[in-house]
Amino acid sequence: MPHSQPTSTQARILRHLRLAEEDGRRPSYRELAGTFGWRAVATVRDHVVAMQRKGLVTLAPRQARSLRLTEAGRAASEAALAKPLPNPDTTLALATAAQEVLDLLAPWLRSRSYAQGAILWHEGDPADRLVSVEGGRLRAFRQLADGRTATVLQFGAGEVLGFAPFFDEGGYPATVEALEATRIRYVIRQDLVSAMREPRIAMALLGLLARRLRKAFDTIEHLSLHRALPRVAAALQGLVKDGAYPLLTLPQPAKAFAEALGLAEATLSRTLAQLVHLGILHRLRPRRYQVLQPEELGRLGSKAAVVDRGQRPRDPKV
Repeated sequence: MPHSQPTSTQARILRHLRLAEEDGRRPSYRELAGTFGWRAVATVRDHVVAMQRKGLVTLAPRQARSLRLTEAGRAASEAALAKPLPNPDTTLALATAAQEVLDLLAPWLRSRSYAQGAILWHEGDPADRLVSVEGGRLRAFRQLADGRTATVLQFGAGEVLGFAPFFDEGGYPATVEALEATRIRYVIRQDLVSAMREPRIAMALLGLLARRLRKAFDTIEHLSLHRALPRVAAALQGLVKDGAYPLLTLPQPAKAFAEALGLAEATLSRTLAQLVHLGILHRLRPRRYQVLQPEELGRLGSKAAVVDRGQRPRDPKV
């Protein structure tokens, strides 16, 4: 029977179990509940039962800490780790929070249209509007010292921008322009301040800010993985044994090896999974790999400025 794909929440659990496996740990239900912020251990149990039915995990009856990944579960975790994309749960939650804010602010909203290339505001301008994109696309950018511009964010239909300065009384942190003909709805500062006296509206805005922060962390993780790939490749080169398809063994548990490279454990695990996904490495067992494409590993490693070519990574125990 073919294995069913995990849900986004189950994929997060599988990723966590994979990290624990690499470090020689087997988390309990209670530890998993604490990790994911669930009050009830039964929530973990429900997900485990569902993953068992999908053939992703096994569990020994009446035996503590017996939750294990099957080969299908391990493959699913590797596939998830190899995709450094924003969490779909976070994106959905952000869209839902934005819509809740717009529904509550409906009595104060006004409409306006902008032609392609029009500037909504410049960096440093006083914050006087909270904006929702109804149609079209905007970009926020900053001017660099050499005259070039750097895009910070882009916003499409249904997204909200311009609210952060309302809380710190600063100016807009970036210039915003229309990338195409764009329609917006907006609320002016005076009306927003009045509306926020209503606790439901204030809490909805704070919820939207919190979800924007979560999305920012997802973006940082996405960028850090791209920076980590050459660094990890260079470190692995120093561990390769000679041969047509050389073998390598990580000299330390994942957490310690990651720290030696200046990376988070999760970033190291994702990077190794990506190298497996690209066919450069083949995972034999925890911490043990076969190099299928030595030249490609060397090419990636040559891009790293933080690890000297041909040297082993620093061992923090030495």
